[in-house]
Amino acid sequence: MKQNANNQKDPNATKTLAAYYNNLAEAYAKAGKTDDAVKTYSLAAQTDPAGAAQYYYNAGAVLTNIGKVDDAIAAFDKCIAADPNKAEAYYQKGVNLIGKATLQGDKMVAPSGTAEAFQKYLELQPTGQYADVAKQMLASIGSPVETGFGTKKKTATKK
Repeated sequence: MKQNANNQKDPNATKTLAAYYNNLAEAYAKAGKTDDAVKTYSLAAQTDPAGAAQYYYNAGAVLTNIGKVDDAIAAFDKCIAADPNKAEAYYQKGVNLIGKATLQGDKMVAPSGTAEAFQKYLELQPTGQYADVAKQMLASIGSPVETGFGTKKKTATKK
């Protein structure tokens, strides 16, 4: 840990180190070193448990962007475990799950948990940036939409 002039531990040292790991992970991701990025986001989460949800979310976004659906879902599950109120994690989990949907006849059948992920997003953010898309996803799998609100849509991004 970093020490200040009075030889006391810097109270923000772990947050600073976690931010460093986050930035390093972003650099790995931009360089196409996804495995290193994910490991480094996990290191950031372990270093700063209070900020773990964001680091796991970032890992999930990187994994989503390269099509590693199962790994992305696992990362979003870790994000949700760290912060059950992080609405965007539920949305992104739902997006990844719906990517695994199959067609049975002319009906789309989504994996278990898909509707619940979108519903939880809408419960937490009924007028959030992904609300309209979440409602469309629910409609596409024949699930009722449990809210009447909605706004604009956006694609998966790291925060």
